[in-house]
Formats: sequence, structure tokens, C-alpha cells
Amino acid sequence: MTAAPDLDPFLGPESGLLARLTAHPWSKRGLQIGRWAIALALLVIIGRRLTELGWREIWIARPAGILFYLLLVAQFFVQPSGDFFIYRNLWGTGNYPSLWVILRKRFLNNVMDYTGEVFFFFWAQRHVKLPTATLVHSIKDSNILSAGAGLAMVWLMAPLLVLTGGLHLPDRLVGQAWLYVMLGSLPLFLCAVLVLAHRKVTVLSRGQIAATFGIHFFRALLMLVVEFFLWTVSGALPSPVACLQFVALRLVVTRLPLIPNKDLIFVGAGIAAAGITKVAVTPVATVLVILAAVDLVLGVFFAGIPWALDHFRKDAAQ
Repeated sequence: MTAAPDLDPFLGPESGLLARLTAHPWSKRGLQIGRWAIALALLVIIGRRLTELGWREIWIARPAGILFYLLLVAQFFVQPSGDFFIYRNLWGTGNYPSLWVILRKRFLNNVMDYTGEVFFFFWAQRHVKLPTATLVHSIKDSNILSAGAGLAMVWLMAPLLVLTGGLHLPDRLVGQAWLYVMLGSLPLFLCAVLVLAHRKVTVLSRGQIAATFGIHFFRALLMLVVEFFLWTVSGALPSPVACLQFVALRLVVTRLPLIPNKDLIFVGAGIAAAGITKVAVTPVATVLVILAAVDLVLGVFFAGIPWALDHFRKDAAQ
């Protein structure tokens, strides 16, 4: 990657604002308390969500097949694995983050969109030996390309649903289709700007842009395939077309920007969709609850708890 000038020397990893703050005793203690407060707050939020979902109902109504749960675990690691390969490609050997850091980023993003990206940026400033501008553009442009790849997957899913009879467009929507296509294609337009304007708007090479988009697209495709088989083996839906409909529904929900609690939104939307499509609601609701609950549990287990323990060890060492 071509090096870019640092946007702000006060944000650098060595002489940055964060380093100067930690040099002061009171600031150092405040940051330690803040880290613990954030970790505890996140754990409380996750615990409340699980309680709202219903512990007893989750246990009683679970699917029996082990393949369902293996696919759940596999699905959890698809997204962070994609980010791992993306930043390994963008930042080079010796600079890319570990999978554990990316899992923390995912953990925070699930609480509130883009908070994980903010955490990731500050982590990179302290640990990655690249200019700040390079870090900013890498994270920003990766998110733009991710949105574009996800939207491209939506546009591929839509005609597939229409062809299989899983999506029926109202007549009034057909007449204004161009407007919805224009609005919905904004992320793809931004991706095109990255490619066409290139060095005027980013430090990434066109090869890196293409590779990043390709990884995001393959990751989105893999997520959809895994989720399709999740619904299939669960037995909650009567046909492959119905499974495809719920996969598409979750894809649309995950594309909503700056919306917290997307898993819970998907649970509510899925239950409503089951009623509208005359599908048995109880088994669908069970799978929806398990999808949301297991994702939260895995997030706490692989990111939240190790993060808290890591802070505890650092505080004890100091």
C-alpha cells in the first residue's frame, strides 16, 4: 500500500493524544475505570437481551439436530474471518490484527453500529505501524465496500425470489422501481467513486479495492448459504423458497444503517412475516430466538469475557 501523510500527528501511536492522556496518573486511572465500565455495561446489555428473549423458552424449543448448532457456530465466524483476511491484505504481514481483536470489533458493532469500527481505529493507532491516514482510509473504505457488496447481494436475491415466486412486487412499486433502485444503489455508487476517483479519495490501490470488495462479497454469499441451510435443517419452514425468503429478510435487516438491536428487530420481523405468509409461527419464532441468543452467547464467550479478563490482567500487572 502506498503510504499517505498522517492526517493528525496528535493521533499517532507514539506521540498521540491517547498516549499523553495515559501518562497522567488521574487520566490513566480514569481510562482504566472507563474500560471496566464499558465492559460491564456491555455484559449487562447482553444479559438483559438474553433475559428478554426468554431462557426457558430457548432451552425447551431448541432443534434437536446437531448440524443446526454446528452451522450456528460456523456462521458466527464467517464475518470476522472475512475481516481478518481483508486487513491482512491491506496492512501487510506483521500489521494485521488478530482474530480476537476483530471479534471484539464485531462484538461492539452488534451493540451499536460502527462503535466497533471506532474501537478498531484506536486499537490500530496503538498497534499498527502505518500512517493514520492509511488506517482511516482502510477502515472507512472497507465499510463502504462491505455495504456495496451486501447491496449487490440484495440485488441478486431479489430477482431470484421473484423467479421462484417468493417475492411479489405490488403494481405501484413496479411503476416507481427506478426511484427505489437509485436510492438503494447508493453504496454501489460510493464503491464506484472509490474506483474511478481513486487517489483523490483513497490511499488504497485499485487491486486492494477489488480484493476487499471480493472478500466482502464472498463473505456475504457464504453467510447466505450457511443461513439457508440453517433454516433447512431446522425444519421450521415448509419449503426451500420459504427458507430463501427468511434469508433475504435478514439480509435486508442487516443492511439497515445505524440501527441497534438488529437481531431483535429480525426476530420481530420474522415472526410477523411468518404470520403474513401463513407459516407456522411457533417453530419459526423458536429458530429466530435461537439465532439471536446464540449469536449473543458466542459474542460474550469469544469476545466479551476474554476482553474483560485481558483488562483484569493488565490492571493487575499495573
